[in-house]
Amino acid sequence: MGKNISNVTTTFQFCDGGSCQKAKSEIAIREARAYLRNNGLWDTTHTIKTRCNGRCEDAPTWIVQPGNFWYKNVTPEKATAIMKSHMEKNQPVEEHLLYKEGWSVLLTDNERTIAPIVFKNKIDPELGEALVARSFASDQHLYPLFQYLCTEPKPIAVQQYDTEIIELKSSHQVLYTDPYEVEIKGKEVQLRLAIAGMPKNISEEIIDRKVSVAEVIWLKKISTFTKAIRLKNKKGKHLVTFWIKEDDRTTWNHILSIYLNMSPDHIRISEEV
Repeated sequence: MGKNISNVTTTFQFCDGGSCQKAKSEIAIREARAYLRNNGLWDTTHTIKTRCNGRCEDAPTWIVQPGNFWYKNVTPEKATAIMKSHMEKNQPVEEHLLYKEGWSVLLTDNERTIAPIVFKNKIDPELGEALVARSFASDQHLYPLFQYLCTEPKPIAVQQYDTEIIELKSSHQVLYTDPYEVEIKGKEVQLRLAIAGMPKNISEEIIDRKVSVAEVIWLKKISTFTKAIRLKNKKGKHLVTFWIKEDDRTTWNHILSIYLNMSPDHIRISEEV
């Protein structure tokens, strides 16, 4: 029989993503769960391994609810202290906190800053003079992007590998049920791309269609299609390009704001050539 969650008053979310595992998160988790067992608190407290909590620089991290308390750099010694304080006093251990409800800043010494994406002037070997922005190639960015572009008809076109450009005139299915690959299929296009993280023993066939480079391109020449999203594998092999028409402001603005986190009214362009 599973735990009766109606009795649970406190939930601990233990990150055990890659960075936290390297920082020996599992040892702290074992101490925390042992404390709950030995103190008769198992039935009223729930613990969850969450995978990545999104704060790798502060690994290992925990989240405690209710209260939205975030803890950083949790060692086995800190684990027991945090457990005792919440369970016996219903209070956080302030000196170990990364964040709590109401704070406007994070208490971290390891903040990583990510440079904003910018367009740079390039002479592209295939496309000529263009503005090119190196963009995101992870599945959490590409899968929603494919959904947006393909599940409802839009004035876009697709060019697979080095074949001809095909306009999409109908809705296409975007299926991401495989552990590594997304499939786009419909009347005009049949396409498989690997977009998830890969184990070392994956087949060369899948590696060949793994998206490692994503570029948003803005051509300087005048034509029907002047914007594009081009995807390549690790070796630089062209996998697919999604072409956007010059007059399709809606799709282009979506790419800028959602995919590149850039205001359509303030497009970031580097002065460097």
